[in-house]
Amino acid sequence: MKLIRSLWLCGVMISAPFLIRPAWAVEPINFLIRNNADLVALCATPQSDPNYVAAIHFCHGVGVGFVRYHESLTEGKGFVPLFCFPETVTRTQALNQYVSYSKAHPEYDKESVGDVVIKFFIETYPCKAN
Repeated sequence: MKLIRSLWLCGVMISAPFLIRPAWAVEPINFLIRNNADLVALCATPQSDPNYVAAIHFCHGVGVGFVRYHESLTEGKGFVPLFCFPETVTRTQALNQYVSYSKAHPEYDKESVGDVVIKFFIETYPCKAN
């Protein structure tokens, strides 16, 4: 009986750190980007999260990819830009604005990332009329 109690106690002590882990802002499933809420979770990852570096780089990559794709489209004839990303805005500033925008619009959580990112860029960085 004493051995069973000792083994049980040992098992509890070993598993406790895994059972009482802090709630992290991002989970590995968020990297599948099933919807806008997943990208927001990655972009809003706190530095204390063990997945912070991967999440932030992933978030920056998605944003840069959208901007570069849009830029390549505007090089074609007859394509009117949907948004005009200013050179003065840093990636981190844009990322923070996107997170704020998405949190202000929880109704977009289940929408596709592409739809919401384009809405964000169009509303946040409209092109000035000539």
